[in-house]
Amino acid sequence: MRYILLISMLLSLLGPSYAQGGDNDLSTEKLQKEGSTLLQEWMDGMLDFQCHGLHEALDGGVICPACARMHGRTGDAVLPLMYLADKTGEDKYLDAAIRLMKWMENVHRPDGSWMNDVNVSEWNGTTVFAAISLYEALYYHGHLLNDSIRSHWKQELLSAGHFMMENPFIYSRKRVGMRNMNVNYSASATYALYAIGEYCGVPSMKEKAMEIAADLKSYFTQKNCFLFGEGPEIWKPTANGCFPIDLLYNVEESLPNLAYYARMAGDNELLALVERSMKTHLEFMLPDGAWDNSWGTRSFKWTYWGGRTSDGFMGGYYALASHNPEFIEAIRRNLHLLRSATYKGLLYGGLHYQVTGLKPCIHHTFGHAKALASFLEQPAIETQRKPLPRECPYGVKYFGDIRTWLVAQGAWRATITGYDAEYKVKGTHPMGGALSLLWHEKAGPIFAATMNSYQLIEAPNMQTSNRQYLMGGTPRIEMMAGGIAYTNLDDLQAQVSYGMVHDRHRFDVKAHLVDIRQKVPNGQIIPVGIHYSISDTLVSIEADLLESTYLMLPIISSPVECVYEQAGKIIVQKENCRLKINCRKGEMMVLPTDEDGRIVNPVPGFAFLPIKVIADNKNVCVEIEVE
Repeated sequence: MRYILLISMLLSLLGPSYAQGGDNDLSTEKLQKEGSTLLQEWMDGMLDFQCHGLHEALDGGVICPACARMHGRTGDAVLPLMYLADKTGEDKYLDAAIRLMKWMENVHRPDGSWMNDVNVSEWNGTTVFAAISLYEALYYHGHLLNDSIRSHWKQELLSAGHFMMENPFIYSRKRVGMRNMNVNYSASATYALYAIGEYCGVPSMKEKAMEIAADLKSYFTQKNCFLFGEGPEIWKPTANGCFPIDLLYNVEESLPNLAYYARMAGDNELLALVERSMKTHLEFMLPDGAWDNSWGTRSFKWTYWGGRTSDGFMGGYYALASHNPEFIEAIRRNLHLLRSATYKGLLYGGLHYQVTGLKPCIHHTFGHAKALASFLEQPAIETQRKPLPRECPYGVKYFGDIRTWLVAQGAWRATITGYDAEYKVKGTHPMGGALSLLWHEKAGPIFAATMNSYQLIEAPNMQTSNRQYLMGGTPRIEMMAGGIAYTNLDDLQAQVSYGMVHDRHRFDVKAHLVDIRQKVPNGQIIPVGIHYSISDTLVSIEADLLESTYLMLPIISSPVECVYEQAGKIIVQKENCRLKINCRKGEMMVLPTDEDGRIVNPVPGFAFLPIKVIADNKNVCVEIEVE
C-alpha cells in the first residue's frame, strides 16, 4: 500500500499527461494507431461528399457542406487517400484518389500550377502545397498506380516544379520584390523543389531550393528564434522592434516543410534553427493541445486546434521528435483535441461550431488529414514522456520579439500582448495590452481573442455567420461613437509593464481608444488604463474608464452550459466546475444574444456570453475564479 501511495503521489506531481498515460514510456506505435483511426474517419466522412457520375466536370470533386462549392485545394487529400489505400487494401480509397486528381484538372493551368479555387480565386501560390502532397503520395504509394496514371501524375508534379522555378516573386525570399508575399510559400518551396528535383532527376530544382533556404536563415528573430515574414514590411521593425509573425502558419506549414527540406539536403545549420524555433513555438501550446495564436498576424484563420487552411504540425514536429519527446506529447494532445472537434467524420472549424449550428468547412478535414498522413508515414520511435512547456506553473515568460507575456500560475494560463506588427489588413489581431487568452485546467478556455473587427479577409477560405449577433471575443475597453467601435485593441502605442505585487503577477496597461485605422473618436484622445492581476486562485481585471467607455468581457461558454446570477455574481456551470465572475466595482450586465443565449464568432469558433461592465466612479474591478 505504501508503494501504491508513493506512485500515486509521483503521478499527481508530474501532471495530467503522465497520470492519464499510465506508463512513462510513450508508444508512438499506439499513438500512430490512434491517428490512423482518426484519419480513416475523416476520409470516410469526406468521401460522403465526393461526386459520382453527375457530370464529368463534377465527378471526383468534393462538395463542401459549409461553402456549397468545391474547394480547389481538395487535391491535397490525395496523400491521405493513398495512405489508406495502401494500409487497408480497400479499393475505394485508391479509386477516390484517382478520381480526385482527375477532377483537379478543373483547376490545373497550362503553366503547371493549380488554382486555389474554381472561378472564385485565381491565386495559384498554393501549388506548392498541392505539389508536396502529390510528391508524398507518389513517393510512398506510387506502386499502387498503373504505369499510365503514375506517369501522368509525375508529369504534373514536374510541371508544378517548373512553375515554382519560374515564379520567384511567390517562392523566393530575396529582399527585393518580396515585401508583400508571406513566408510560408518560400519556406515550403524549399521542400517541394528539393523533393521534386530528387524524385524527377532535375538538379536545378534542388539548387533553387538550396538558394531559397540559404536566404531564409536570416528570417529567424534574434532573441526567441521566431520565423517571421507573415505580413508586409518584412525588414522594417515596428516601434517596439517586432516583425510580422504568425504562429499557426509557422508550425503548420513553414517549419515542418523546412525541417523536411533540411533533412533531405543535409543542411544541419538550418535544421538547428528550425529545431530551436519549433521549441519556441511549442511554448504556446496549451495543456489541452490547443495552439495559442491569439496574437499572430494571421490569427483571423485561427481555429484553436490549428489553422483554417494550413496543414498541421504533426509530421514536421515528429521528424525531430527522437530527441525532443515533448514534440510527441504535443502531437498526442492535439490529436485528442482534433477528435473532440470531429463530428460525423468531419473536422469542425471551432469547438462550438456544431452545437451552435455553424456548418463544417471540408477544408479543415482534408488539410489536416494531409499533415496527419505525413506523420503516419514515418516509422515508430521509442521515447520517454515529457510535459509540454506550458504545463509547468513557471510564473511568467516574456517573449521580446513579439512583446508578449505568457503566464502559468497555478491552474491558470494567460497571454498578455503588446505585439504591434500588423498584417496587410487592419484589425486582424489584438494589440494594445490585451488579455488575448485565459485558460484554466478545469474550465478550459475562458477568453480567446478574435479579430478586432470581423471581416472575410480571405473570403474563399473563411465562413460567414448566419446568426443575428456578432461581436469581438477579446476582453477590452470600448466606446461606440457614430456606429464605430473604439478600443484599446488597436492601439500601437500602448505601454505595458509587469511586476510582482505580493503573491500576484500584475500587468499595468496604459492605452488610448482608437478604431482599426488608428483614428480617435471625434478627434478626442481618450486615455484608459487596464490592470490584470493573476494569482493561484483568481484573475482580477481592473479598468480606469472615462465617460461613455465600458469594459467588455466576452466569456467563452457553450450554449449547453447553465448561466445564472447568485449574490451579484454571474456563474457559468461548466462540466467539471463552476466559473464565477464577481464584479467588485461597477455594474455588470449581459448584452442581447441569439436565442440560445450566446454570441458566436466564427474565428476561433467559440460561443460567448457578452458581459458589459460600466463604471462606478470611473473604475471597475471584476474577479474571475473557478471552483
